[in-house]
Amino acid sequence: MKERSNIWFYIKHFNIHSIFLRNFLIIVCLMILPVVGISTAVYIVYDKIIREEIGTVHHIALSRLRDMIDMAVREVDEFALHIASDQAAGRFLSESRPDRAEPALYTQMNQLRQKMMPVYKLSGQFINSVYLYSDASGFVQSTNLGLWDAQWFTDSSWIAEYERRKTTSNFWLSARTAKQYVGEQTERHFLSFFYTAPLDVKNRQGAIVVNVDTDRLDKFINNVGDPYLEDIYITDKSGTVLYNRDLSMINRRLTDSLSTNDNKKSIASLDSQYNDWTFYSILPLQAYQEKNAYLRRYVLVIFAAGLAVALLLALIIASKVFQPIRKIISIVENPDKWMTVELERQEPHLNEIRQIASTLIRSHDERLELEQELRKRLTLLKQAQSIALQSQINPHFLYNTLETINWNALRLTGGENKVSEMISSLSKLLRLSLETPVNLIPVQTELEHVRHYIDLVSVRYKTAFSVVWDVDESIRQCRIPKITLQPLVENAISHGIKPKGEKGVIRISGRKRDGCLLFEIADDGVGIGRERTEELNAAFKDDYSEPGDHIGIRNVNQRIKLTFGESYGLIVSSEPGLGTVVQFTIPVLE
Repeated sequence: MKERSNIWFYIKHFNIHSIFLRNFLIIVCLMILPVVGISTAVYIVYDKIIREEIGTVHHIALSRLRDMIDMAVREVDEFALHIASDQAAGRFLSESRPDRAEPALYTQMNQLRQKMMPVYKLSGQFINSVYLYSDASGFVQSTNLGLWDAQWFTDSSWIAEYERRKTTSNFWLSARTAKQYVGEQTERHFLSFFYTAPLDVKNRQGAIVVNVDTDRLDKFINNVGDPYLEDIYITDKSGTVLYNRDLSMINRRLTDSLSTNDNKKSIASLDSQYNDWTFYSILPLQAYQEKNAYLRRYVLVIFAAGLAVALLLALIIASKVFQPIRKIISIVENPDKWMTVELERQEPHLNEIRQIASTLIRSHDERLELEQELRKRLTLLKQAQSIALQSQINPHFLYNTLETINWNALRLTGGENKVSEMISSLSKLLRLSLETPVNLIPVQTELEHVRHYIDLVSVRYKTAFSVVWDVDESIRQCRIPKITLQPLVENAISHGIKPKGEKGVIRISGRKRDGCLLFEIADDGVGIGRERTEELNAAFKDDYSEPGDHIGIRNVNQRIKLTFGESYGLIVSSEPGLGTVVQFTIPVLE
């Protein structure tokens, strides 16, 4: 009970940052996420497979229906062509008064009426009637009403459409409504096939109209239909609905309500293989959705049970994992309590906790020792600060002494001389070296420092060397660590020109390159061997001189690295007998 209260204390104190709580959540996630991922993947795959199967079966069912409708329409076309080519039909189309024909023609008209009766088993199931209309007489021969003058014929609304389109089309299809009998209350819905007759296009004398009853067509589709064909649309090439069980949709354009992105229904479409019709079938996925809902409930129950088990196991595991952390916290908060004896009693076996505890106790002892050492070093630092303050007085004394010597030299010789010039150059050299308060100075100032040094050395070596200055004006105001070039020039004189034994040339150059300042100190002295050159470059790359070493090229290399970073420093290239070039690059600092 005590341990549990301690755990809840840490949770309350650290909130979401508590290691116990974070471990608990991580363990829960590691146990739950795979289950959720696998369940989701199985559900998605199952959903996709079922949808694909339904879509395939749906497509096959629609294909069967399309083939049967195509076959029926082909029968209608063949039937109409048969009537159009019949001799009796041609006689009827050419008669001006077929109602007053002689007995032979009357008999022929009755035979024609019999021939107009559909005899096909397939298309005959949904054909309501067939009309044969004559332009010459204005009479209609009907299979269900006989011979009528068109102006007294009940179903005559189609004649206007025929008159309008007969000169431009040999065949067309029209969805229409009409009453066929006198006193009929409800209009019938027809899908009427219009064929101009006879077959001779130049001698059109009338038309054959085959009326397909959409109610019979609906029954026909339901009889030959499939459970996977729920709602059927037949449209022409312009998208106008020719057939649908909802009669209000006929003669309307099919809209975007049949979007294939609707997940609540399966939509299949096929183009007719006989004419320019398109067949659509829409199947609601209610049964499929019910199965999916059951599957989702089952998965949720399994997930809830798994979550409960995962929470319990995560709590137990997180508590076990947190116990060593509690011991470590105790050691950190009260290290004096955890002495060697106590540690061996709490952790009798050598393990990670004992190792950590031993390290913490040892670190505690070392910290105490470091605190004592720090106190000593602070005392020494105060002493060093006192000495540094005192040393600031020395340069002023040295400058004043040099000025006194220079004044006496001028007084004794009666004017300027070599001694006074050397003293003046030395005074300026020391003033720049010791009195400049900043580490980075303008390149121009550094060049003046080099000139003072060359003036001093020239008195000793006279004509032993000459100096070529090749420093771009554009970099003279850029910043450079002070006393950088002078040690390199001194090195060129001492180790290059002097051993040569004859007059030499020192070239001091500086310019911008690739966004940096490039400086080169070149001499035509004795040069350095290859092995020695490689040793120097290796030392410049890796070596550091300790504080207090003599000022030289190692000192310059170290100060460049300390100021600008490890990627900067001196590089030496040399050939024996030809001379030596020391170069370095630094960032451009205005």
